[in-house]
Amino acid sequence: MAPAYDALVIGTGFGGAVAACRLAQAGLSVRVLERGLRYPKGGFPRDFEDPTNGWLWQHRQGLFDIKLLKGMSIVQAAGYGGGSLIYANVHLRPPPDVFASGWPEGYSREALDPYYDLVAHMLDVQPITASARGLPPKTKRMQEVAKKLGREAQFFHPNLAVRFAPAGEPMPNKFGVSQEGCNYCGECDIGCNRRAKNTLDLNYLAVAEQKGAEVTTQAEVTRIEPLSPGYRVTFTDHASAGMQRTVDARRVFLCAGAVNSTELLLRNRDVLGTLPDLSARLGSRYSANGDFLAFAFDTKEPWDPAVGPTITTGMVVDEGQGKDKTWFLFQEGGHPVQAAGLMVAMDPDRAMTLPADLLQRELVKVLRTRSKEMATIENERGRFQAVFLAMGRDKSNGKLSLSPVTRELQVQWDVPANLPLYRTQEQLCEDVARALGTRAAYNPLWERLHLPVSVHNLGGCAMAEEPAYGVLTPDGEVHGYPGLYVMDGAALPVGIGVNPSSSIAAVAERNVEQVIRQVKDAPDWTAPERAPVKAAPAYPPRVSMRMMPEVETVAPPVVPGTDPLGGVVIPPGGTVASPTPVVGLRFTERMKGFLQPGHPAPDDFAGAARAGQRSGQTAEFVVTITLPNLDRFLAQESHGGIVQGTLHVRGFTPPGGAPVENGVFNLFVGTERFYERRMLYLLPFTGVDGQPYLLDGYKEVNDDAGFDVWSDTSTLYTVLRKGHERSCPVVASGIIRLHLPDFLQQLTTFSVLGTSSPLKQADAMRRFGGMFMGTLWDVFARAKFD
Repeated sequence: MAPAYDALVIGTGFGGAVAACRLAQAGLSVRVLERGLRYPKGGFPRDFEDPTNGWLWQHRQGLFDIKLLKGMSIVQAAGYGGGSLIYANVHLRPPPDVFASGWPEGYSREALDPYYDLVAHMLDVQPITASARGLPPKTKRMQEVAKKLGREAQFFHPNLAVRFAPAGEPMPNKFGVSQEGCNYCGECDIGCNRRAKNTLDLNYLAVAEQKGAEVTTQAEVTRIEPLSPGYRVTFTDHASAGMQRTVDARRVFLCAGAVNSTELLLRNRDVLGTLPDLSARLGSRYSANGDFLAFAFDTKEPWDPAVGPTITTGMVVDEGQGKDKTWFLFQEGGHPVQAAGLMVAMDPDRAMTLPADLLQRELVKVLRTRSKEMATIENERGRFQAVFLAMGRDKSNGKLSLSPVTRELQVQWDVPANLPLYRTQEQLCEDVARALGTRAAYNPLWERLHLPVSVHNLGGCAMAEEPAYGVLTPDGEVHGYPGLYVMDGAALPVGIGVNPSSSIAAVAERNVEQVIRQVKDAPDWTAPERAPVKAAPAYPPRVSMRMMPEVETVAPPVVPGTDPLGGVVIPPGGTVASPTPVVGLRFTERMKGFLQPGHPAPDDFAGAARAGQRSGQTAEFVVTITLPNLDRFLAQESHGGIVQGTLHVRGFTPPGGAPVENGVFNLFVGTERFYERRMLYLLPFTGVDGQPYLLDGYKEVNDDAGFDVWSDTSTLYTVLRKGHERSCPVVASGIIRLHLPDFLQQLTTFSVLGTSSPLKQADAMRRFGGMFMGTLWDVFARAKFD
């Protein structure tokens, strides 16, 4: 029995929409499965009081899918149109040098430019300067800031997929779909209820349906199984109470987004076993595209974040050479007027003090509660809030995988390796905030836990010539599985440093063209919009003396698009250096001790340690603690740093130990007692049984009887929890100590990050040492004089 469809497309983002459109235009029978809802005009959620009412995928298939993974917080869209429903409309082409390494043969800016042109044509991209409404206040502010910072030559207006026609006047677009003009309401990133955004359901997907593609929404794919020929795809039909359904197709195009496409393939390889021969590189080369989020409050002049599209400007930072090169974009942002109170929850100067020992999920819960309390902020105050967005060329060294036992998705992300990029992004945020007459504030997940938030996830199914290096062929077909393709951000082999929508779509245009040429045995097939059309002559054709009619002119509908980044001037030696110093500190610490499982009194640390010593229940860790920004570390009440390393706990970790990733260290956190401080260690790891665990410890620094400075600063009272949250049950307890030989070794490991100047390095060590010794003075000596 032949498969029911020539092609099945899973997902409707910038890859899936392109694939569905072109396959349908080529005359193939096409079925499209989208897990989210179809949003008609006016259909996006607007209940700002209840996050479960249409907002979250986890609650009745809402618009936003937020994944709080161990190494990264990921924000995605779920809906017919994918990420285009909530992105900030920006369309940019990365500079040519992005394609110089990491890409398969045949990829370059020059080779992709015709496809970038096609994407620009389909989405009608143009900069904010094309709007008859004029420039929003934040756009003008950013141009002033760029000039003030000496970065005017690197300032530009990016292309936006926004309809800048008169607001409130519905008119059909070039594909016959009714749209209105932008009214500058600032709601781009929560779904445009006026259809002024050129989202994919209004162009690519509209054409696909016009050409006969069958679309099923609320269809979440869970299984892909090879047939002979083709594939059988199983999906959960959320519109029919979760019924399981199947559809067969000769070819399958997986376009569910970088994270979801990778996860689906991982599950089919490692859990279901339907695709056992997928490359061992599956999940590798994940990139967060250098995403970085910051804010500024109480700007000197009104920013008016709710006026205009979300993003309208950009600045390029280009520093260093070779492997030390740092390249990123800085973009101004906005938010709807209703979100002004939510933003105040991010302001550490106005918000309530947060406990220092909150991990990711617990911190998010507290922020949600705080956001509700502050949701009634006056609109006038909200006019002076600025949002900063940056993205850059990170190391693309992350990995997506499934936990061996729980089978939950997890991501490994090396924050210290990417610190040079994050540090430079922080510098510019500080510079811009200062130019606006205020100071920068940061996403709390970064400020407290140094966890990035990514909205531009890439990689995981990278293209490469051989399966030893990637999951896909250079044309997007899965190595070892003919007829199975991945055509979304997962296919991109490196972080590109710019908003990736155009690149994802352009690569999909290129690759689906190759597929159609092969399937149709038509080596010259091209998208109809690219095919030359004959222009109607304005007058009868002239005849020459040889009686041969003149050849009619041809006018292609797709014209070369504009490249805003092409006009950016990078001076010899790079862009202007930031005047804001950002130096960090790093040191390595070894501690050893004993933890006793199941000790009857978990807070009897000494008794548990003695019992552990008798039974040989050793515990040891060697970790590197990184303080990314020494100034902020010294200023914060939480004094937080990043912890990475290896942990051994007998009976709980493999013989070689378990890696500690994204651990948290807090130095001298205040307690309810005035002359007491605590050092906190939160070290998450995966046990030998595949389960998540958390080493939760503290050093108690206070002035007891006798001289006990060394004892206090070297004794870690420890519990081991089953799970990655501090509310999880205790399974072992005891004491781990810093011994004198290890302390002397630790002193040799201190290094200063972010500067090669001996004077600045010495100053950083002096300031850290001054804070450390000053706190000990406050605890152990000042009380005797007060």
